[in-house]
Amino acid sequence: MKFKDNMSIRKKYMRDIYSQYWITAREKIYGFTQYDKNLIKYITEKIGGGRVLEVGIGNGYPFADYFQKKGYDVYGIDISPLLVEKCKRLFPDVNCVVGDAENLPYEDCFFDVVYCFHSTWYFPDLIKAISEMMRVAVPKGLVIFDIQNLNNNIISSSYLKRLSRYNNRFFYYPIHFMKNIVKIFLGRKDISWRIVLHEVPTRPETLYDYFRKSKINYKVMVRNEDDSLGMMNSSDSFVDFSRLVFAIIK
Repeated sequence: MKFKDNMSIRKKYMRDIYSQYWITAREKIYGFTQYDKNLIKYITEKIGGGRVLEVGIGNGYPFADYFQKKGYDVYGIDISPLLVEKCKRLFPDVNCVVGDAENLPYEDCFFDVVYCFHSTWYFPDLIKAISEMMRVAVPKGLVIFDIQNLNNNIISSSYLKRLSRYNNRFFYYPIHFMKNIVKIFLGRKDISWRIVLHEVPTRPETLYDYFRKSKINYKVMVRNEDDSLGMMNSSDSFVDFSRLVFAIIK
């Protein structure tokens, strides 16, 4: 399968299949974690108000909901019409649209804050998505997002298992088929008969190289085991942290 075709399949999977799972899982399974609260705290301490954009807004919970209650002018974009529809229904004051993170439908220098959490590993072209987030941020504005760290042993092991299933689809298909039968029995809607490699973590060195070549100033924070945020320093090893947070002041 060509990489370009895989990119298209991943986006279609996120739009039509994964959104069926995420529409309820965000609140019921993941909730409003301390990690989420610490990300919000970092943003509010840097930018006390203004116009913000959430890339990969989902159904608007918890980030867009929090910021609109605090008086920010909140916009959001998501590839799934299902999730955008629910976001509009739950939070009518949020300016939410269907769209692609790699081609944001906003003019240059429009937002004081652009953020993207729990989503970058679903983007086929993360560099393009980052460049778009920076394009629509105002000078001195904040662009902030997190990644799954492929250098971390736990993240790497999980990804290699998914990659093995993807590369050996005919071998794993009977298992995949039976899981779908169980989902049908349980009334689940997130059913795909195709095995799709939709979740891909990032090697941080790739971003470091991009930022260096583009002369972009950034900070790197780490998600600690207690969900607190810590600054990455020269003595830290990439292997130690499953999640990294990049903050850019444009």
